[in-house]
Amino acid sequence: MTEVVVNPECPFSQTSFKLIEELEKDSEQHFYLAYKEDFQKYIENPLQIIYSHVIAQLNGGITKRLNIVPNITNQGSQYNLYQRNSEIEVDGAFLFIHFTSEEFRFGLFIYEKSNDKVRLIKNTQNNQAKEILFQNTHLPDECILHNSSQKDLDRINLLRDWLRLVARQNSVTKNIQVSVHIKANQVLLCSCEDLVNQIKRTFEGIFPLFLMAVSDEPIKEIRDCLDPEHKSLAQNYYERGLRKYKEKNYQIAIINFDTCIKISPNLANAYKYRGEAKAELGNIDSALLDYSQLLLIQPKNSEIYQRRGYIYYKLQDYEKAIIDYNQSIRTNPNFALAYYQRGLAYLKLENQQKAFEDLRTAVELFDKEKDVDNYEEAQRILKTIQPGYSEPSLSEIIQNISCKGLRISESILRRYHLALKIRKFVILSGASGTGKTWLTKAYAEIVGAEYLSIAVAPNWTTNEDLLGYLNPLEKGVYHYTAFSHFLEEAAEEYKQAETEKRTSRPYHLVLDEMNLARVEYYFAKFLSAMEVRMREGVAEIELASEKQVILPPNLYFIGTVNVDETTHGFADKVYDRAQMIELEVCREDLSEHLDKVDYREILMQIWDKLHVVAPFAFRVMDEIKTYVKEAEALDVEWQEALDEQLLQKILPKLKGADERVGEALKAFVNIAEENKFLLSYAKASKMLKTFEQHGFTSYF
Repeated sequence: MTEVVVNPECPFSQTSFKLIEELEKDSEQHFYLAYKEDFQKYIENPLQIIYSHVIAQLNGGITKRLNIVPNITNQGSQYNLYQRNSEIEVDGAFLFIHFTSEEFRFGLFIYEKSNDKVRLIKNTQNNQAKEILFQNTHLPDECILHNSSQKDLDRINLLRDWLRLVARQNSVTKNIQVSVHIKANQVLLCSCEDLVNQIKRTFEGIFPLFLMAVSDEPIKEIRDCLDPEHKSLAQNYYERGLRKYKEKNYQIAIINFDTCIKISPNLANAYKYRGEAKAELGNIDSALLDYSQLLLIQPKNSEIYQRRGYIYYKLQDYEKAIIDYNQSIRTNPNFALAYYQRGLAYLKLENQQKAFEDLRTAVELFDKEKDVDNYEEAQRILKTIQPGYSEPSLSEIIQNISCKGLRISESILRRYHLALKIRKFVILSGASGTGKTWLTKAYAEIVGAEYLSIAVAPNWTTNEDLLGYLNPLEKGVYHYTAFSHFLEEAAEEYKQAETEKRTSRPYHLVLDEMNLARVEYYFAKFLSAMEVRMREGVAEIELASEKQVILPPNLYFIGTVNVDETTHGFADKVYDRAQMIELEVCREDLSEHLDKVDYREILMQIWDKLHVVAPFAFRVMDEIKTYVKEAEALDVEWQEALDEQLLQKILPKLKGADERVGEALKAFVNIAEENKFLLSYAKASKMLKTFEQHGFTSYF
């Protein structure tokens, strides 16, 4: 199976498919027994989670007719659901969820030599039953109606045409199957919720077919299954229970919610308020069961995760409480109460740093919500905590960057700040001299990060160029680089912080001009490990055989790039793993940066005409200013010094065959002539003549 990007919320991984592939080769099942724990982790447990969510969300009329405890086959890779009765025909009709090495499939299966197949054919010969079936069966677009005949089915009357083939006396269709198949690579792109929704939609859409196979009275069964009166009755009991709940008559409320759930087993709010009522009566264990069932129906209900977390907190099970608070915040990143309660749980576990961070976030959110009571309480607790490392707020970072003198917009600083947080790999692009490297260093200083800048060399082609290597001639001696030393220091700091239950100090590693060599060559190990770190928090990097180091979450990578003929482009793999930010030069910022020098307007006039084809920014401006200042100390007029700098720093940038180069040269010649910059005028005129004669020019 080729490598694909896996959705972090996908319940399966490439390991899942590899295990099944090996199992399918082993007819005696030795492989399964040898790797039983892996099968449970990567296949059986994910399938159980998917199955539980599907059952919880299915129409109540359907779940009443199915055995909720499934028949599990193929070493846990197939779940079969049969009719609920005492005499199940195991070789009859069933709904299935099946995981194979090639695909994930689900739908309806009916064995060839079964009473259910005979019953299906008989029932579909009844015109009224058949019309009821056509009206209530909804095939997903991707659904396959398996057909052994060579005849193409009519796409408009797909189900009708298919049933006609199946029911023929001489039909070559043996086992009956209606199913959806998702290829392995596509499965890995799906979240658990995506898969659950597709299975639920398929089961509900084809369930009338299942009833036609298992029921002697399919018309009644189909109508009962889809009967809106049942839903209306369930709603009446729910509303009655809600009234009693609001009146604090919890016992009567629970009785009404019980009846409601019996009629409609997937009515989410009935579980919510029944759980709340049970919690009020002190029946905590039963309340937790209701919250858990509700989360199967609504897996992204942040409020219920928070509520269940609070109950775990009261039970002093702080680890479980934090797991639920994490899920609540993941679903709703602005849930102030979840941050607040998670902070309290971290305090109980003596993790001062994480408690401090959560409570500080809660304070900010409570302030926005104008929740005065919770704001004041969170502030009071916050003042009692003495954390380790604490990152300054974004407003503090922006203010400090501004004080350092480089003009970078607040929006760029905010984007850089957020990109580091969510991806930990940022690429800064832009014209030379725009302040890319300066920004990385200034930001690191302000947030208190350890900092290392590595200049990438054009001849780097392997991971060893960056990481170092184990010398085969010196047994056990590893030749470190500054990079690998820095990597080990970051890992050690992270481990120490975990032991001390504090936030680890950040480490910022800058690859300066990282595209002078091919990034996907010398940085390959990290590009792969970054995806693992995104999913699992940490990853492992192999420096050499028997020498590994972790890639910790406190290590941030920043690359600076210039795009010209000396550099390499990026592969999609790099773009997928990085946040790309372009630093653009604002004319107003450049003009203000020059301050009140006598030649500011002239230099800005030149920038206006040239920057599209020959960009220059703060670094060039600073160098010109310094040169002119030093020249004036030698009694050289600024006009003469500026002329020399235009010749030495600006004109070499003008080159190429672009028509805009010719236009820029003409404008430059006019400015040089007007200001009597003799050196620059002579050189620019010569370059312009070359361009007009040959359609191309350069400084040399």
